[in-house]
Amino acid sequence: MFHQSTRKQRRVRILRVLQPILAAVGAAFMTAVPALAAHDFPIAGLGDIWFQADHAGFMDADGALAEEFYFRIANNQVRFEGDEDPSAPREARVFVKLEFQDADEEKLGGAGQEFRFEVVGEDVAGSPDHSQLLLMREQVDPRTRLVRVEVEDLNSRKRGILYMVTGKRKNGVAEGNLVPAPFLDESGLRASDIQFAWEVGPGTPDSDFEKNGLNIVPNPSRTYGVLQSTASVYYEIYDDDEVGEGQKVFELRQTVISPDGEDLLTVLDTVAVRTNRFGRVFRFDVSQLPAGDYNLRVTALDLVSRRDVVTRRAFGMVWGDAWERTEAEVVNEARVLFQEEEFERFRAMSSGDREVYLQQFWASHDPSPETRGNELRTEFQRRVDYANRHFSAFGQKGMLTDQGRIYIRFGEPDEIERQMVPTGDHQLDQLVPDLEEENLSGRNLASNDEFDVRPYEVWTYTSTGYPLFPDREYTTSRTGLRFVFIDETGTGRWVLRYSSDFINY
Repeated sequence: MFHQSTRKQRRVRILRVLQPILAAVGAAFMTAVPALAAHDFPIAGLGDIWFQADHAGFMDADGALAEEFYFRIANNQVRFEGDEDPSAPREARVFVKLEFQDADEEKLGGAGQEFRFEVVGEDVAGSPDHSQLLLMREQVDPRTRLVRVEVEDLNSRKRGILYMVTGKRKNGVAEGNLVPAPFLDESGLRASDIQFAWEVGPGTPDSDFEKNGLNIVPNPSRTYGVLQSTASVYYEIYDDDEVGEGQKVFELRQTVISPDGEDLLTVLDTVAVRTNRFGRVFRFDVSQLPAGDYNLRVTALDLVSRRDVVTRRAFGMVWGDAWERTEAEVVNEARVLFQEEEFERFRAMSSGDREVYLQQFWASHDPSPETRGNELRTEFQRRVDYANRHFSAFGQKGMLTDQGRIYIRFGEPDEIERQMVPTGDHQLDQLVPDLEEENLSGRNLASNDEFDVRPYEVWTYTSTGYPLFPDREYTTSRTGLRFVFIDETGTGRWVLRYSSDFINY
């Protein structure tokens, strides 16, 4: 069943958020979105709206699976509308749609909900440092193995002629693999998923995040470190055996596990209960944990029956090199790493969000995640260093020049032709057969002079080059790539004026 409801969403906590991408490629008015790839939760959105999403599964009062889905959306990702009075509230509206699929990608159902939230002030409305936390609680078919998430901005419409006709609104999409909750297909002593939280406090009736008398503010990224050095988690234990007139005593063993599988920290706790289900909060200091992916394992042991149950979940630590690099250096790296729309979103992020985003990006592009280093990132840095050494000019880093960008993106050309004083058959008008036609690339290359003696370089790749991210490259060329750089002023500043592709480089 598809269910829809509307409610006022309160702003519980200002948190930072990240955003990835809509890569625009192709001819005029043609926009292609990279194919979605499902990842384990937490996930991040692709498209016009960047969001983070996570989930945790709990058992409801009837013993059925109730999944909680958490979303974090930065204010600058959506449009706020309201009075021009700076003291008046401004309102944003988003619609979150969930679609549930089984292991064979057959649809099992879905849910949808509209959220409205208000802020005061244009600066807050457009800030990447202020964000909204949203929550949806849904009964989910236990066979669900994949969740498709779409976040749509109800106040915005996409730009462009096609979108003016279709009326399509800005949106972001993501897909995540849903690992079954640990209490499914079991009996006896059972446990819920571990919910990672930003903070936990006393519950209040008007809080959307209230649960068992607690206000559990979710952390949809499951990431701690720079922004939060104390991790808080919540989990529940369920026991099919009735307590009776007495009470049961459980030993709770909470263990932090390193990326190498080593037990780093174990905290023992004992709790006496008079009910067959209870929730528990665990807080632990993560300020000394290096960056990386960790696991938290919780073992609940009934001290009388000696029955036990285990639940575990991954979380991340991010310290990064934000303390060692300037903001300009981080932005410069992103400028050559991402395509235009993705970069513009990255540049609008806060510094903390940028750090988390880069870590997640490189983690998702690690050719051998089982090893300590990331070979792809090492190669990227090698190309950046090479570009800075060989293409820097007039105070501009080589990585930011046209030649530097192409080198980093496609690697060393298979052939380079340089003409410092072109004459005869080597003049620019001989390079492109259709230069005289109404061709945009040709016009970019053309000169008004009868004798074009501008220095140029031609970089030729016999195939598609040596791209760092082949799955992110879109090309219309079938017989190789060709780039023409011109020193238009004769001062050594080489500008890309022609490519054999229709894609804008």
